[in-house]
Amino acid sequence: MRHSRISLILFLILIVGISGCSPKAPEATPEEATRVHVGDPAPVFEGLLMDGTPFSLETQRGKVVVLSFFATWCPPCREEIPHLEREVWTALKDEDFAMVAIAREHEASELPEFISQMEMTFPVLPDPDRSIFSLFADAFIPRTVVIDPEGRVIYHGTDFNLEEFARMVELIEEAVALNRSPGQLRTES
Repeated sequence: MRHSRISLILFLILIVGISGCSPKAPEATPEEATRVHVGDPAPVFEGLLMDGTPFSLETQRGKVVVLSFFATWCPPCREEIPHLEREVWTALKDEDFAMVAIAREHEASELPEFISQMEMTFPVLPDPDRSIFSLFADAFIPRTVVIDPEGRVIYHGTDFNLEEFARMVELIEEAVALNRSPGQLRTES
């Protein structure tokens, strides 16, 4: 009995690992589980951030927006969050830019310890019933969506890979730079 229980646990860990932290059956690919693709208008949504501030994607028009879907139990999400903090949020938070991490299947009460442990300073929005996540996808996290100032998706990726993450950061930086007015362009000294 003990051996079969251990085998079952190992099998479940393998399935979660293969499916990109998705509890759904692994026969769906990340592309098949994606509802919104590059070039599509981003679905609008609203909710309350952890600090009680209302967040609406519609009111972010004119900004480059990064949405990061995660869950506290997801190992690749835990790996990605520090990179989002350093390379995206800290680097760009003073720009005409918005970022929000959306906690798939988590109530607000479940998140403070995780946010503290991960040293997250960017806004977090609980999504306990997957109502926001389901606008963008059916499965697979971490999932990052980048939206241009006109509200169109310019990047949509799943899982965490350093090389792909670096490409995404370059795309975000380019989009932010293009969104600046010519009089505000920075020059290198």
